[in-house]
Amino acid sequence: MSGPIVTFSLLNWNQTDFTLACLRSLARQDYRNHRVVLVDNGSDPESLKPIADEFPDITLIRNQHNIGFTGGNNQAIERALADGADYVMLLNNDTEVAPDMLRLLVDFAEADSRIGIVGPLIYYYDAPDHIWFAGGLVDPDSAAARALGDGEVDDGSRSAAKVDYISGCALLIKREVVEKIGLIDDRMFIYYEEADWCARTREAGYDIWFVPTAKVWHKISMQVRGVSRRYIYLMTRNRLLYLRNRRAPAWRIIWEWAANDLRQAALWAILPRYRDRRPMAEYKLRGVTDFLRNRFGEPPFPR
Repeated sequence: MSGPIVTFSLLNWNQTDFTLACLRSLARQDYRNHRVVLVDNGSDPESLKPIADEFPDITLIRNQHNIGFTGGNNQAIERALADGADYVMLLNNDTEVAPDMLRLLVDFAEADSRIGIVGPLIYYYDAPDHIWFAGGLVDPDSAAARALGDGEVDDGSRSAAKVDYISGCALLIKREVVEKIGLIDDRMFIYYEEADWCARTREAGYDIWFVPTAKVWHKISMQVRGVSRRYIYLMTRNRLLYLRNRRAPAWRIIWEWAANDLRQAALWAILPRYRDRRPMAEYKLRGVTDFLRNRFGEPPFPR
């Protein structure tokens, strides 16, 4: 095997079938110099046996409970770097990848020392020509993150492009970048963590690139998804933390962005047209107040 060593970071939580399918697709990669670290976030131990039996060479890290997307991936990243990886690739276990996906990403990243992170074109698995993610942009004023291409049919016209962030669903980062900027911000637990990591990468002088020739299929529904209280809470809290991490003035975070979230929560609670959002108003409010109290990490309530 030749070329840089790439270590995949996969998380698992009671999703044996998804994880096995993902690992099988990785086994078909035509870029062979790769390894896998699988972090299990508290699954039933019996559910891990089929994975260990079929893939005995992967590194398995077992946690007693769910330490989040950030905590689990940070464990895998630390192990990967300790074992000599030149790149780490975050990859959701509910994905399957094209056989040339990794080779195309590595070749692209190796072509320019200024490139720090690259990511593939991600499709919906159940609608394999429909795009789920084609790079992301972050509004520089509000920090609102926007995934490009969602729901569009791929017509083959997209070309490689600089973007603000790559989805943590499938993200390849150079070792030197991690050594310079550090691990994923574990305070976020999940949501906004990849946008923050990419922002830190850009602040360190590296570029972020979307590479559409590399392809991944994500097993997520195209149907409009309802938002959970955890989602509302985490997106509210972590967006404010993202802004703080960009060294935004405290007065502006409080009097502009946090105040706007509070106004929105009040509108959800009061106005009839937001009746469907009314149960979520409390969790937007809690997201703001916990940010102001520096309460981060796992949400203080179950799913």
